[in-house]
Amino acid sequence: MGFLAKLFKLTILFTGAFILFMIFYYYYSGLAYLPNGYYQTARSMYGDVGVHDIKNLSSILNRTTLPPCKENKFTPSEAASYLEWYLEGHGFDTYIARSDAIHRIWLIVILDDKSRVAVEPTALCQNTYSPPGIVDDPSGKYRNYSITWREYREKKPDTTYKKFLEEYRFYYNPPKIFDNPGQAVGIGAVIRYPGWKKMKVEDIDWWNSEPFSRTVPFSTWD
Repeated sequence: MGFLAKLFKLTILFTGAFILFMIFYYYYSGLAYLPNGYYQTARSMYGDVGVHDIKNLSSILNRTTLPPCKENKFTPSEAASYLEWYLEGHGFDTYIARSDAIHRIWLIVILDDKSRVAVEPTALCQNTYSPPGIVDDPSGKYRNYSITWREYREKKPDTTYKKFLEEYRFYYNPPKIFDNPGQAVGIGAVIRYPGWKKMKVEDIDWWNSEPFSRTVPFSTWD
């Protein structure tokens, strides 16, 4: 009887610890700050493209147009949050990158070969449209898919392309990076980057901005 009592107590203890861990993980992961079925909805709407390479990424981004980026309407942080959700729906492993020093937010996409690709979300907004929004790697390996190469050819600066890319190097060295937009506004931001100001839910809730707020299923999201 004593053994069974001890076993019962240990079971309760471990069950309680497991529940507390899951609650902590739910908030730390950022999922607690996102609507229910957030990524499941994206996957059901778009579906995995299968091969996650620069060619397919560029193809998807080239046919993507976001609402105009405007303060208090559809902000750059909402554009980044939406595009992260959208690319995840296509099966791309995508992260939110942020720099408070220069007030910028963008995406880092991990390809199948583990290469990283930086994407500027505002380049897909209607009022600043410059698809596919891909920022070239410092090595220049995404040159033919990038907006930086196009800009270089248009400006024709008196410098090499490699030198020109140095002003975009920060895209590949983000001071803060998050698994999803929810993690940027929750306790995950506090734990991962103590002392840094975290974002607010209003900064990422693109589903409450038009035209999404008038469209099912987004209009049903809290």
